[in-house]
Parts: sequence; structure tokens; C-alpha cells
Amino acid sequence: MPQLDTLTYSSQLFWLGVCFLALYLILAYVVLPKITRIFENREDTIEEKLNKASTYREQAENLRADYEEILAQAKEKAHQHLKATSTTISATIANKQKDFLDKLSDRLHVAEQELYRSRLESGKEIESLARDVANTIFLKLTGKAGSFKKDGKNV
Repeated sequence: MPQLDTLTYSSQLFWLGVCFLALYLILAYVVLPKITRIFENREDTIEEKLNKASTYREQAENLRADYEEILAQAKEKAHQHLKATSTTISATIANKQKDFLDKLSDRLHVAEQELYRSRLESGKEIESLARDVANTIFLKLTGKAGSFKKDGKNV
């Protein structure tokens, strides 16, 4: 086996050193700086994006606070408008109810007066009708014509 030949040890050690040194120099001065730059760029990009994200988050929080403030003001304004409108409507309804009750009371009073007049008129008519009925009954029972008058005497 040539690897165990002691005469070739020195050349093998020499080429081992040369290859190791060449590989070390290539890695140390070419490959590793590129990898290091890539990692640094990556970290810079990540840091930049994190800064942008935090800036956007702060802006979003400020916008949300402004939105909530505007919303609260709008709710308060709407509540005041609702309160004013409900007060106006309540007053209008109360006035209309009062007017309606007044008209209803007037109509009721007129109807009561008409009813009273009707009672008086019907009372007179009933009295006259009762006399006529009594005269007719008397005529049919006795065969004589009688006259019942207001004073209650029979003629």
C-alpha cells in the first residue's frame, strides 16, 4: 500500500499542508466574507423592516385613537340630537293630545246636550203617544171615545 510507504510521507504531508492552507485561505478571505455580508445585510433588512413595522404600528395606534375620539364625539352628538328630538317630539305629542282631548271634551259636551234634548223631546212624544194608546185601548174596551188629557182627567 502506497499510503503506508514511509518514503512518501513527506510529500503527502507537504500536499496536505498546501491543500489545507489553500482551502483555509479561500474560506477565510472569499467564502466567509460573502456569507458574513449576507448575514449582515439580512440583519439590516430585518431591523429596517422591524423599525418600519413599529412606525406603522404607532401610526395605526394614533389613527385608532383618533378614530375612537371621533366616534365618541359622534356618539355624544347623536345622543344630544336624539335627546333634543325626543324632547321636541314629546312636547308636540303632548300638545296634540291636549288639543285632541279638548276637541273630544267639546264633542262629548255637545253630544250630552243633544242627548238631553232628545230625552226631553222623546219624553214629550212618549207622553203624547201614551195618551193616544190609552185612548185607543179605552175605545176598544168600552166602545166609547175618551179623551185623556195632560191633567189626568177623563172626559
